Amino acid sequence: MEEKGEPQANPEGLRMSGGPPAVGRPPRLLRVRLWQAIAGMSVAIALASLIVISELAGSLARRTNYVNRRVAALNATVRDLRRQTAVTQRKLGSERERASVGEVFEKILFAPDLRTIKLAAPAEKDKEKDKSIKQSGGPELPSGRLAMSESADAAMLEANGLKPTGAFEVYRIWWMPRRGAPIWAADFLVGDDGLATVPVDLPPGHEKEPSLSVTLENESYSEAPAGPIALKGEASPVSGIVQSPRRWRR
Repeated sequence: MEEKGEPQANPEGLRMSGGPPAVGRPPRLLRVRLWQAIAGMSVAIALASLIVISELAGSLARRTNYVNRRVAALNATVRDLRRQTAVTQRKLGSERERASVGEVFEKILFAPDLRTIKLAAPAEKDKEKDKSIKQSGGPELPSGRLAMSESADAAMLEANGLKPTGAFEVYRIWWMPRRGAPIWAADFLVGDDGLATVPVDLPPGHEKEPSLSVTLENESYSEAPAGPIALKGEASPVSGIVQSPRRWRR
């Protein structure tokens, strides 16, 4: 039997009395929406980052291609300038060489002790043996002339109609003394025109009537002629009379 005056427990007293409701976990739907929003923001940020990176990569690639094209154009310009410079230097070198050769010719040809050697291809009996020396495609046999002067301390040979030198080939000039071994005087190459102008060392011993031979040799060193004879001749006892170097070259 319950005692009078003792209040009975009322589990819903707080709710009925108008007090604050108990704090609990948010509804499940709200939590799902929150995570969806976070995922959407992450995806948006990732897409924006990819777009920015793609734009930066494209811009960098375009700038790199432009720089590469500019560098290639500058390299081509530099190569052209170098090529033009090389051509100009070769032309200047050729002009200087011609000028120096002309000066040497003037010095030799107008010296009081001028001596000349007329050079010709081998005789008829030697043509079969040395026919490889003949200029291909033309009937003209090689010929030439050497002018020398002891007072000018110089000698110069001009030749024409020679066969162009091939790979590892060279024309070699030899002084042929009456006694002793042949003496090397100079080496030279010949182009398609078959012409050559070569400075030559004076004959040793100051021989009065030296003879000269031009042979086609291998470019390696040799102590004596081994190849076919292209030109040969002997000095005349009387000096040749030449009016000018230009006329002589004709």
